[in-house]
Amino acid sequence: MHHHRGIALMLVMVAVLVTGTMAVAYFASRDNSVAIGNNIESAARARAVGESGLEIAIAILETDTEWQTQHVDGVLLSALQLSEGVISITIADTSTDEPPTEETTEVEITVTSSVGQVTQTTKARATVIPDEEEYDVDFSEFAIFATSLIEIDDVASVQLWQASPLSLQSNPIRLGTLSTGPLSVDIDSPMQRTSLDLYAPDNASSMISTAAVDHHSLSGVPALPAPPRPPSGGSPLTLSNVQPTHSSRFGGWVRNFAFGGRRNHTSSTEPTVVSSGVYEMDSLQLLFGQSLEIQGDVTININGDLSLTGAKILLSENATLTVHVGGDVDIQSSYIGNENQSAQSWMNPARVRLFGHGNNDWKVDGLTTLKAELYAPASEVRFEGLATLCGRVAADAVDFRGASRLLYDPMLDNGGYADQDGPLYDQNGMLFPELAGLIELDAVLINSIIESISEERYAAESNRWFDWRDEPTARPHDVIFMMLLYGGDTQRWEELVTQAESAHGTMLAGGVRK
Repeated sequence: MHHHRGIALMLVMVAVLVTGTMAVAYFASRDNSVAIGNNIESAARARAVGESGLEIAIAILETDTEWQTQHVDGVLLSALQLSEGVISITIADTSTDEPPTEETTEVEITVTSSVGQVTQTTKARATVIPDEEEYDVDFSEFAIFATSLIEIDDVASVQLWQASPLSLQSNPIRLGTLSTGPLSVDIDSPMQRTSLDLYAPDNASSMISTAAVDHHSLSGVPALPAPPRPPSGGSPLTLSNVQPTHSSRFGGWVRNFAFGGRRNHTSSTEPTVVSSGVYEMDSLQLLFGQSLEIQGDVTININGDLSLTGAKILLSENATLTVHVGGDVDIQSSYIGNENQSAQSWMNPARVRLFGHGNNDWKVDGLTTLKAELYAPASEVRFEGLATLCGRVAADAVDFRGASRLLYDPMLDNGGYADQDGPLYDQNGMLFPELAGLIELDAVLINSIIESISEERYAAESNRWFDWRDEPTARPHDVIFMMLLYGGDTQRWEELVTQAESAHGTMLAGGVRK
């Protein structure tokens, strides 16, 4: 009997010991949970403060402040109190990893934010698009602008060019026309899924478009001005050294058929280099395997036709090409743009401008890719096959058929006739009368109009009293950014918890309780 009573006592003692140990462990864990909870809260607050710091950095880049030079070794702000935390903002030129200079437009932003003992790091890469206050009178804010007719048929489409630095903006793509009759904008393609905004005169028919698009009014807009006059006195440009033989033309056909029109096959001739200057030609014809390499700023005045068949016109870095065409344009399975010929490779389309003079036919067909601006106000421009235009087009009539597509680059949108708050309109939203009579994209004429408008605007604004409390700091520049790191030091609070646990264990071992 006594034996059984001793076993029961031992069991009771073991139970008490286990329960006591569990209670101590529980209270110890609760003690650590408070520290963990506090650090998690501080980490979350630090991340929020860091995000606010990033917004401040973006706001600085959007203003006219001289942030490229007003920094100390790349530090824009240091130890700035923001709500419950402290932030520091550092910027670096992404191309050099050094502090920005006057030429910097792409930066990496690092925001260090601290709340209590917790520090977080937020990083982003930003591109600044300077506002040049341009007087955009060539309708380049429109993907397509046509005087009489716009057609998008078969499986053709108008989309945003995803390779563009501004492709993340959510603005609809603009189409514009000066026609007022019904069915002037015929969109009958199941592939047209991108939202479009249509701009037409005030008195346009309610049935001007066959598709459900948002309608906007164009008031006081002039007809498409004539293109700028081609420069005179150009040097003759001869391409006799690139004329192919009959066999090379046949070989081009074979390659085009066998490899599905791949453009990266070896050319049958070396490219002809065209250096900076103004050139004159009666006509320009490039056939299979022929190519031109444009270096510097090149202007070519073609009195007759432009014909490209399986050919290339490649622009070296920073080169520009302006082509004035007096006759027809026929481009088949050819390429004009930067050396990377993929539509996924961005190049500012404004570097290539094709101007059409006279009432002519423009046809772009086959596996063609053009990274360019097309401006032919009296011509019909037609895209067929698998042709791709990365840029925009303005003409009398524009027709996209087959599987052709237009990839509009919002970099071309500098605020023109579609922006009634822009520099083309006065404070009452009325188009300046000088622009209403514009008949030609002549640089001298446009500059004189700009000077006249600027004087009027200055006189009007000088009569207004501006109060900084009513007029917030202007942010004229666009900034696009991509987050690289958000709360990079999230392990910091875990380190603090480990330190707290270690200190807690030491105190318990020494017989001291917190």
